[in-house]
Amino acid sequence: MSAISASPVEPAIVPFGSLEWFKHQVASTPDRPRRTAIMVAAAVLCVIISMTLQVPELSVTAYMPFFVSKENKHLTTLTGLLGFIGATIGIGGTLLLYKFTYGHPELRIPGMAIALFLGMWLSRVFVLGPLGFLIGFVVAVSQSVGEAVPSPELLVRGLLWLWVAIVYGAGLTVVLNALFLPDEETAGKHSPKPKGLFVPDAFTNPAHVHFALKVTFAAMFCYIFYMAIDWSGIHTALITCTFIALESTGATLHKGLLRIGGCVIGGALALFTIVFLMPHMVTIASLVVVVACASAIAGWIAAGSELISYAGLQIAFAFFYSVFQGYAPDTDLDNVRNRVIGILFGLIVTGLIFRYIWPERTIDRLGAALRVALQQLTRLVEIPRPETSIEAAKGDAHRLIGETSKSFDEAHRYLELTQFESEESSATDQVSTSELENILVRAGEIFASAKSLVQGDERQDQTRTALLSEITAEVQRLN
Repeated sequence: MSAISASPVEPAIVPFGSLEWFKHQVASTPDRPRRTAIMVAAAVLCVIISMTLQVPELSVTAYMPFFVSKENKHLTTLTGLLGFIGATIGIGGTLLLYKFTYGHPELRIPGMAIALFLGMWLSRVFVLGPLGFLIGFVVAVSQSVGEAVPSPELLVRGLLWLWVAIVYGAGLTVVLNALFLPDEETAGKHSPKPKGLFVPDAFTNPAHVHFALKVTFAAMFCYIFYMAIDWSGIHTALITCTFIALESTGATLHKGLLRIGGCVIGGALALFTIVFLMPHMVTIASLVVVVACASAIAGWIAAGSELISYAGLQIAFAFFYSVFQGYAPDTDLDNVRNRVIGILFGLIVTGLIFRYIWPERTIDRLGAALRVALQQLTRLVEIPRPETSIEAAKGDAHRLIGETSKSFDEAHRYLELTQFESEESSATDQVSTSELENILVRAGEIFASAKSLVQGDERQDQTRTALLSEITAEVQRLN
């Protein structure tokens, strides 16, 4: 007789795009209003300070609260610190590189490509992957504007002001989050510490190099294309190629759709503001009201789950990038048009490259995540071992429960992302996806029983034996 209760289990795949799915994603949660208010307040303060002191790159500064803000103080502070280090090293590195590449496109373009490749490779193999990505991204993007600046002095001034815009926007966001986000217990204190600066397969897994080459090729193709047709206004194509690239084709396409969706919404808000509101704005107070309203919409989405949060960031960036074209009201609509076209172009190029060149399918990552989860389940069910003390067994059990829960969360995420690869999957793959979903549901039931076993059920030995048998059966189905 099965040791698993026959309680109904919620389907693993959430139907993307359905009305119920959308209502669930935008529903209020305990910390969502507070996080949204912090982002709105930080964006408004950034606008007031930059407009008053006429700090350049206002759109970048106003965007930083959305980029840096995370679900807790620790992650927000860490993101702000990595942003400061990445921006400092990146801008310092690009200034040094400009000593050799300014006025020499034959050197600057290969320099951009090398910086992009190293940044994307480090994003996969470096323990602090976002830091490597940010340095490579800053160097590559800042090199891409070299031909548009008439003199080295103006170029240096602009890059230094960009550093100021990034750092003070990020710093203000970190301070507000530290002041107003509630303290919470430190999670994952039993998590294993990294043993080095690089992941274990950093220099042996060719997928990391393939990923970096794909992103570099997509971004450089977009850059050379828009420079060749003299349309630098769609430079967001290059940015899109680097920002939406993730570990699998499904994840990349998902992020790309969030980017274009957020861009369309943010662009529409900016279009409405420029056409109907901007001509009537005469004071900074009216601008603050508009910024607060747009930031509230973007912040509410950004404070949601991983399935939609990136769209909130794009709403904010599209709005600020289109509205803040100087320190005075401006009714130029070219930026709105160019940004949307650039993002669409970058999304198409990246999607084609990730689909046909060294594709990394989400279904393969789902299978790997399930294997890890089942291995952890086996170890959890076998606790306590005869050679282990009761106290040590309890510590091991709680640590394994946390690790296994994370593995299941990752598997559910991959299962949801397989929908974005459905059109390119064969009939066999579709059957495999359905089978993997069934294994995931069953493994979740086993996990619930295993947690009850750790907490102390009657007839533990019989329950443990039954659970181990069922785990073995699921592993055989997976293989």
